[in-house]
Amino acid sequence: MCSSGTDGGIRNCTTIINHQVPHEFSDDPKKELEYLTFSLGLSYHHTAGLLTAVEMNTLCVLSWDGLMVFVTAGITHPDPAGFSESVPDSSPGTINIIVCVQDFLDQALVDAVITVTEAKSLALFDAGHNFAGTVTDAVIIASEGTSRIRYAGSGTESGRRIHEAVYVGVTKALLRQSDTKRKKPSFFIRSGIGGHHWVLWEKEHCPYYPCHFAGQRCDFCYCPLYPCGDTTLGDWIEKPGQAPVWACTRCVLNHHPVITHHLLKNPEASLAELKSLYSKIT
Repeated sequence: MCSSGTDGGIRNCTTIINHQVPHEFSDDPKKELEYLTFSLGLSYHHTAGLLTAVEMNTLCVLSWDGLMVFVTAGITHPDPAGFSESVPDSSPGTINIIVCVQDFLDQALVDAVITVTEAKSLALFDAGHNFAGTVTDAVIIASEGTSRIRYAGSGTESGRRIHEAVYVGVTKALLRQSDTKRKKPSFFIRSGIGGHHWVLWEKEHCPYYPCHFAGQRCDFCYCPLYPCGDTTLGDWIEKPGQAPVWACTRCVLNHHPVITHHLLKNPEASLAELKSLYSKIT
């Protein structure tokens, strides 16, 4: 991962955290993150973390195949170029962006930071603001898999997807600040059905429930392990002239209530661990 947050830089990690702190927070960010990771039973040295006063019920999560973007956005403290704009002091003032990708080299991680910043700034300008960010903005780019993708500028396919997802995420997250009825994070899926567009997904109103079995859990309808590549659970779909797409339509692993509960309590659980647990209860 490449992080501008506490103990950032480029290094390996197992866990990424976006942690809400009080609006008047003035403690040592490093110690705050250390206490948090220890309380969760995690290793501080293998954790990358960001802090924000933005409420987590305004979090926007965006999913596009193997790309995941997480955005919390507040604009109390604009960067120096935007100090002329009056922003209420009562609102939180940090834009935190976490991008999870596949197969990036270190060079692509750094490239993606630039792409994220460009998309964030454009979203702010298009929303009518005259600043490109706040003085406490932070970003994490994290990659799993092999290291083969070298470039992630907005002119590349990987960069184009990151740019679009971050732009949409920042735009939606800013709107969530004024949505007092929103009591939980928002999850957006980029759909190709009826033309490419972003869809707000909510399990409570899903027309396909239950799509697998009665009593299923839908917390991980869009699996955090995607694409796992385990052919006992899913299949690679070949498309002429396009890269194969991982299809997990027949997988019910993360829909079992016991597995869902375990993964919610143990977000670092591996696929092998989940499959082992599943074999014991079925």
